Amino acid sequence: MTSLPQDPQHAASYLQPVQSPDVQGAATTSLVLEIIFGLFSLLGIGHVYSGRLGLGIALMLAWWVYLFVAGFISSLTAGLAACLFVPLYFAVPIISGIQASTYVKKSGATGSWSSVALVAGGGCLIILLAIACLVGSLGLLSIGTLGALFQQ
Repeated sequence: MTSLPQDPQHAASYLQPVQSPDVQGAATTSLVLEIIFGLFSLLGIGHVYSGRLGLGIALMLAWWVYLFVAGFISSLTAGLAACLFVPLYFAVPIISGIQASTYVKKSGATGSWSSVALVAGGGCLIILLAIACLVGSLGLLSIGTLGALFQQ
């Protein structure tokens, strides 16, 4: 059986550092933000909260590319490829959230809500604009198709 050394200077090396409640709360918040926003196509928000703005934006852009490619490939395979993509859709935000939380605990960060508001708001705006463009282009296609049908 191993016992701790009696010397207090050496005993301190065996103890885990006590983190402030602010850091613990920020770690939990970054985990929750990353998972929830990741499931709603805004992966990276937990990293933005933890202070890693560049990584958060890069994750968000890469996640959008992944979702587009996954949707495209799934549509080409009549949904069979979704068997691979759907588990990743749930696993990636969880893993990324754990990484954001771990970073907060190691760095002692306390989080930045202003960065989250800026990036999440901009991300939501981009998603809404993309949906509007898609709906608009589908509308133009349907109007053109209907016009061609009625001219005959």
